[in-house]
Amino acid sequence: MHARSAVMLAACLLGACKKPADAKQDPPGREASSRLVESTGGCPSLVVERDVEQDGYLSTRYAWRDGDCRPRSVYMVRNDVKDPSGQFGGYLRRYTYEVDGSTRTCDGSLERHPGFGFIINHYGATSNSSKEVAGTFRTTLAGRHHAIHEYRWTLNLGGKLVDATVHWLFVTGKDHPLWAITFDTSKLLPDELTADSRAPYGDLLFDGNANAEISGVMWGDRYRFESLSTPLTTSSGWDYSVPNLVPFVLTWTSNPDAEMGSVQTQTWQQHDAGQGWFYSQWGQRSNNGPMPADWNWTYQLNQYELPYTTRSHRLAWGTNYGAVGNVTYNAYGEDRQLNGYPYQSYSVFIVLGRHSERSVLSQVEQVEAFQDVQLTASVGQVLTQGPAGVGRPDAITYQPTGYNPIYATWEVQASGNRAQLTFTTGPREVDSPVFVLRGYTATVPPTRVLLDGVELRPNMEYFASVDDAGDSLWLTLARSVGGTVNLTIE
Repeated sequence: MHARSAVMLAACLLGACKKPADAKQDPPGREASSRLVESTGGCPSLVVERDVEQDGYLSTRYAWRDGDCRPRSVYMVRNDVKDPSGQFGGYLRRYTYEVDGSTRTCDGSLERHPGFGFIINHYGATSNSSKEVAGTFRTTLAGRHHAIHEYRWTLNLGGKLVDATVHWLFVTGKDHPLWAITFDTSKLLPDELTADSRAPYGDLLFDGNANAEISGVMWGDRYRFESLSTPLTTSSGWDYSVPNLVPFVLTWTSNPDAEMGSVQTQTWQQHDAGQGWFYSQWGQRSNNGPMPADWNWTYQLNQYELPYTTRSHRLAWGTNYGAVGNVTYNAYGEDRQLNGYPYQSYSVFIVLGRHSERSVLSQVEQVEAFQDVQLTASVGQVLTQGPAGVGRPDAITYQPTGYNPIYATWEVQASGNRAQLTFTTGPREVDSPVFVLRGYTATVPPTRVLLDGVELRPNMEYFASVDDAGDSLWLTLARSVGGTVNLTIE
């Protein structure tokens, strides 16, 4: 729902509002009245269940409510013991969410790749996967409405030891989890290792376990690539002519109507993505195909399985060789040099939804909208710098100011556990922005949260979590924001 003000939203919750004639329409299949409240008590809290067994896979289950206050859940397989597939876990095994009032269950499709979100690195002429290595896991944040699940490994890439940390973030009021990674090669000498990253990687039956034929694929680097025929085959035509800002990868089925993709939290100027040499076809179109050679897709999808089956649900990321371990490596496009030593970090949203609703591209548009935001503070201080990645000691400058790309949050240093903020968007609305107040030492959520002077109701119009260990307050505004709003937290 795109509320015009907090007053209107409060009235709507009581069933006493009408949508203005010029108001934006809700996306297909979404009920305006269900956005935040399933009862007068508001959206239920996020639930963390440890040591849950799902088909023999020992997992931590996270259950939260999405932007329509409808239930979603994931099963995160522990990575310190072998799972029923004979491998160590460290991935999402099952994802559930609602479609037209029914639960859509999406499971890992293969024993070899029994889920989604693990790490694959290529180096030399071979590869290595995190699911082959024992690691550690924990819940680093278990707030009322925000949770972070962490995996850690020490990867052995051809005798070179690389530490890897992955965080999964789940937020009440947000549809899509966020996945963040850091590769730490500081134990090695510069350029001692030359590796890429295909993470997050895996096979998830995102079509509700239908194992349907893949209708098409799409990806974005500096341009958007889209296949043109259904089902997707090696002979499909393609279009690579539309300029693009935010890196993403997408695959979909038509029957059932489903898609899955990953969307980076930054633009390609802010963090590069993609691998290979198919950029030579930027701006081109081939109506009759064939598709690119399998080794030259910008991101790994189902290309290596495509000659044998049209039902592979493989989805991965892509970076050039050297992104892990090299002091300098080529960006995708080979027109600039980037640094992959001693750290490589990036974050992506993991998007599942209906293809007809443009679930992935809508998230791409949200990241584009982030670029136009201006955040200022009259109480507290908007942070201009922060950690460069999960588990990293170094810092980056936030672009735009206050935007933390690790978690796609807006970061503020609290003053006496208070903040007064002005949040201004560009032409696009920002859906349910998440604010993090650092230096928040109270053990309970704020007494009052006001938007443009109107007090908001907890668990209905905002969702708050206190992180005692991190001295932080996480707060999600349960509405779309357009124009300028003033947010007071006290």
